[in-house]
Amino acid sequence: MSIVHFPEYRAYEQDRIRASDAMMALLAGSRLAENTLRLTEGSARLLPEIFPAVPHIQRMNLTTASARTLLSHAEQHLSAMAVPYALAIHEDFVQTCFGLLIKAGQVTRREVTDSNASSMHRLFQQKVGRQLPRESLEQFHLIRQMRNAVIHAGGKPKQGLITAANNLSLTALAQWTKITGEHPATRVALGVPVTLSHGELILALAVTKRISQEMNFALRDSLSREIWADTALSDFETEHPQLNHVSQRKRKLTGFLRTYYQSLNLTEVEIASAIQRAGW
Repeated sequence: MSIVHFPEYRAYEQDRIRASDAMMALLAGSRLAENTLRLTEGSARLLPEIFPAVPHIQRMNLTTASARTLLSHAEQHLSAMAVPYALAIHEDFVQTCFGLLIKAGQVTRREVTDSNASSMHRLFQQKVGRQLPRESLEQFHLIRQMRNAVIHAGGKPKQGLITAANNLSLTALAQWTKITGEHPATRVALGVPVTLSHGELILALAVTKRISQEMNFALRDSLSREIWADTALSDFETEHPQLNHVSQRKRKLTGFLRTYYQSLNLTEVEIASAIQRAGW
């Protein structure tokens, strides 16, 4: 199935890719730095003396041996920051989807306000009349609960999280293990602080991408053709504000729709009606 590349979805994709690239760069950078410091093994000099040109190096007034020890544990700390970031980008996109449904009269602002990360997908499914992939939602809610434990509970897992980690469906568990390389219960056990790794970050990015794509498909089929035509036209006007003449706009519009809205197969009649509503 084809994606509808409406403005908010394009922005979401750009944010997701930029965040992913940045997080992977930080993870790789910590490993590169750790390996580079091996060249200074045995030195008693402090980092600011050895690397004076590095910005902010004074904040790490450590020997290279101490710095390497810190860097060896960087993945856990970076993942603890990166996983919430990845989930937050997705949660923001869900709110964007609700904005379109509010515009269509398919959900109320109060219903959206009363929802949260634990219930937002369920509300979306109810309003569009379509199920999102069950295994992906299982994985999303488990990684979300792990995030909550790390951020809000000092890493200590509650019984609900432990139960969830041990009760993934077979398909969800197989996918989780394939991506992270381990059973979720490895990181979720009673009395042991929850930790996150590179594997959970990759999982969070993959799961949120899958769910977001399915939400895109659901919006494509749920929203009225009129709303989509108006959205496409408004998008075009925003992207090409310099086109003042109707003839210029119409020439450019065909290519624009082909690039971003081809999956909708908007007809000439639907576009003409949208143009009339827009007052071109």
